Amino acid sequence: MRILIALIVVSSTTFAAPIPKSLKAKKPFDITGMWKLVEHNADGKPGSVQQMVRYWKFTDESFEYYNDPNTKQGNAATKLITPDADEPQAKLMYSNPCYFERDGNRMVWVYGSGSVQLENCEPGPNRNQYVFELVK
Repeated sequence: MRILIALIVVSSTTFAAPIPKSLKAKKPFDITGMWKLVEHNADGKPGSVQQMVRYWKFTDESFEYYNDPNTKQGNAATKLITPDADEPQAKLMYSNPCYFERDGNRMVWVYGSGSVQLENCEPGPNRNQYVFELVK
């Protein structure tokens, strides 16, 4: 009897069809909202955020700067382009690659210069890293 049960379990897993990529549940990725800048690194070195614009409003397609959460600083929206819908966290700002990671109310954004390839938000050479906390 045990052998029969083992054979049924093995055969059912052997013949199971793979789930198509289009049907796999994707974790939603959303950067939309007002964010407060809390940390900055340039070329792998920590910098001060005291003299920087502290509030940034992001959408999936752009961002703007704010002096405080309710007063726009006056900049035109900077466009963000998502070249691959399967990787919404990888974007382009002008021709510079950008990469976003979000964990709840914390978001890290890195953009690179030149030919740097971005696959994570780690600080390093030719990278500017910004760490934000969600305001609203």
